[in-house]
Amino acid sequence: MVTITEDDDAPLAQSLEQLASEPAEDAAAMPKLEYPNASRIVRVGPKLGPDGKPHYLIDDIPDNEKMRLIRESGIMSKYTKANGTGSDVDESELQAVQGEQASDIPLWMDAIIYTVGLAAVYGLFETLVNQQYSVEIAVSELIRRMAKTLPALYAIVYFTLRFRRTRVANLVMLVGACVSGCYFIHLNLHSPRLGIMRRAPGLVTMWIYFTFLMDVRPAIINALVVGLFWLIDPFKQTI
Repeated sequence: MVTITEDDDAPLAQSLEQLASEPAEDAAAMPKLEYPNASRIVRVGPKLGPDGKPHYLIDDIPDNEKMRLIRESGIMSKYTKANGTGSDVDESELQAVQGEQASDIPLWMDAIIYTVGLAAVYGLFETLVNQQYSVEIAVSELIRRMAKTLPALYAIVYFTLRFRRTRVANLVMLVGACVSGCYFIHLNLHSPRLGIMRRAPGLVTMWIYFTFLMDVRPAIINALVVGLFWLIDPFKQTI
């Protein structure tokens, strides 16, 4: 840096030229800035899952742990029903609402999809049972029988999907699966041909549906109960 004073012997023009050339030298001596590589830039935002949707850390927490945190926070005691009764919301209702919000498909449409699949399973076993006893069944008759089961299947599917997260619903599905499976085993062991042809398709359909909808532990209990029933065979007479 050049300081110009009155006592300097150098001319004023020479001092100005030196002052003008000094910033250029300093600029050349300064280190060059390097731009970061685009691949090293960390973008702030949620991590995307395999389906392309944002995946947050709360999604890794199990549902039972979420419910424990909600209970300990005391928010359930402050949350009231929308009809203004002022009564607290039951835990089962909160779980059902949480399950409905987590699904993008409406409940009635989901029930229709399950009902169509169960009707197809019923038609399959109806055909297999008739083929087993060498009884011919027309396609129109098979479609008519499948159509007759649609209202009952839809009602069962709708209510089981609506309350599937509650303990009462899981207990009812476990009992229904055990009864359907044991009764089907009993029909195959002791019932005449006509009883098997009329009851077996519906029992197998319900047995498959309840087992599919239950959790792992109730499904294992169902398999053990039906297996023990087949081994012991406590009822020797037909029902």
